[in-house]
Amino acid sequence: MFNRYLPVERANQFLLMGTVLLVIWTSFELLFTRIWNNWLPIVPSLLGYASEGLLLLMAAVVLFHPEIGRKHLIEKMKNPLNKSLFIFFGFVLFSLFVNNVPFAQGVFGVRALFQFLILFFILLAMDIPERWVKRLFHIILGLGVMQAVIGIFQIILGIPLPLRNTEERRSISIGEEIRAFGLMDSSNTLGGYLVAILLLLAMYIFVFRQQLSKKQLMIYGLIGLVLLAGMGLTFSRQAFLALIACFGLIGLIFRKNKAFRIMLFASIGLFVVFAAGYGLALTFFEGFAQRNLYTLDLSKNYRYLIVLSGLLVFTFSPVFGVGPGMFGSNAAFFFDSKFHQFMHEDLPTTMTTVDNNALYVLVEYGVIGIILLALIITAILKTCGKMAVSDDSKQRWLGLFIITFSVAWFFMGLLSTAWENHQIALFFWLFLGISVNWFKRTHTEE
Repeated sequence: MFNRYLPVERANQFLLMGTVLLVIWTSFELLFTRIWNNWLPIVPSLLGYASEGLLLLMAAVVLFHPEIGRKHLIEKMKNPLNKSLFIFFGFVLFSLFVNNVPFAQGVFGVRALFQFLILFFILLAMDIPERWVKRLFHIILGLGVMQAVIGIFQIILGIPLPLRNTEERRSISIGEEIRAFGLMDSSNTLGGYLVAILLLLAMYIFVFRQQLSKKQLMIYGLIGLVLLAGMGLTFSRQAFLALIACFGLIGLIFRKNKAFRIMLFASIGLFVVFAAGYGLALTFFEGFAQRNLYTLDLSKNYRYLIVLSGLLVFTFSPVFGVGPGMFGSNAAFFFDSKFHQFMHEDLPTTMTTVDNNALYVLVEYGVIGIILLALIITAILKTCGKMAVSDDSKQRWLGLFIITFSVAWFFMGLLSTAWENHQIALFFWLFLGISVNWFKRTHTEE
């Protein structure tokens, strides 16, 4: 029946189109699910599951199509990351059981990871042409430019950040409540989103520079400047520092290679721009200066206070953790986790998440969970490292992007929830799936 109504070529086109729709929808879904949710009762809840519904539909095609899935499924799902991924997933189930985590709370706690794993395995089953990936790349560039331009106009028009009541605002001023947020729910989300696109663009230029004309290089350069300007106007320190750390670390490790040394110089240049911009913002934007005063005051710095709270909860179960969805993820706040009674008394009662992925992963999964995550990261970097030195330009491009973005993503997770933020994490899992798909195909042909 599948072959009659949905031949393999059409099924593959459907999966490719579904992936593009997922990328586009993720870029502005927060408008409906977070920002306008008070104006559209019930609708935000339904739209919040739109991406999951699309993923499940794509997964059904992969599972039941006779030419894509079924007896071909096991062979297509084989990849260098399977062992580490399945061991970690097994540990998650064990942690849910041993910590007696309520079923709904535990499932909600690993919801984001489960979605991205579904996307990853769907991408492994697809036939992904290079032309389609480059078309997707240019769509992403367009989305990034759109978000950056909207963010620039938000600064010009003095539009304050959404999702906060007027009485909770300290001051409606640039750098404080007026920051570029595009179509996202916060300036940090937009900052992380633009970091991913900037790295994708930078690695593309880096790998294909000899194949690009001067006109193309100029156009891509202008796009990069717009993206960088948009990121700067988010006033997101974590985004800038993640980009600097990413280029600096990669450039330092491969400094003997002349081509990679460019990244080290780029990191130094970005640091100078960041330092100068930071100083100017402190001088000319009263709101930005006020915001930083709150950061320097540790008694009011909620990121510092949450670390103290997290380390206290960590001592309760340092080996296995307290369980998924029991401390820092959105699930913990939604279900009012019992461990929140140990939160520092000076933390705001309006908190709905812990702005430190690394902390809550440590607390929820413990030392063993951290070790198993390190095994996954090692497998990813090992695979992408092989791609980064490949003779195939497209594999080298994506291999370098995954490596550089992994570094930036890690640093962002130290100051935010970037690891589970769909708008940021999607880039990692999307291009990891594509790169592993190509890596497998190359090795199969050999």
